[in-house]
Amino acid sequence: MTEQIGVRSRQLPLPRLDRTTPLPDGIPVAGGWGYTREDACILTDDREIAGEEEPIGLDFEFAFIESRLIEELNAMPLEEELANIRWKVQTQSLERDLNGTPAYDCLTVVVTAYLRSDLEALAAAKDEPSSDVMADKRRSLRFMNECEFWFDVSRVKGIPDDAEFSMRISSGLIHAAHEEAAPHA
Repeated sequence: MTEQIGVRSRQLPLPRLDRTTPLPDGIPVAGGWGYTREDACILTDDREIAGEEEPIGLDFEFAFIESRLIEELNAMPLEEELANIRWKVQTQSLERDLNGTPAYDCLTVVVTAYLRSDLEALAAAKDEPSSDVMADKRRSLRFMNECEFWFDVSRVKGIPDDAEFSMRISSGLIHAAHEEAAPHA
């Protein structure tokens, strides 16, 4: 689907985290926040996998992506609340060292969000006659950013050695504080 001329997403101003921001707890990681290869997040879990399971590091990568995005969103200079915050892995590339051993995994992730007030206005205007007009309006109000996440995977066991390595694509929804669901009774 091509984007119509004049209908563009606004840039989501995600800041870069520095070394003073601690890496997330509960995920076996070290190193940096993964903005570049030189600042890669190092996956430190080197357990052996059992049988046909996926490499252990994959779920840690996804957990790290969400953790970094939450930190960036919390540090972002917006005066209004965001809503419908989503992320999706767009591309993945595995780099190998000279021996052919997997060394780095780079994921490109697209993050989208809306201002809460814009979503409320869209919800109020949902009865407009043309769904195309609403889709264009929705796209024009969307904030978007494409981010790279670099991981040092040299310690991760079980990454396939064949050239057909492909990663399961993941996505997620990050709830802002005002969107947290009330506990079920």
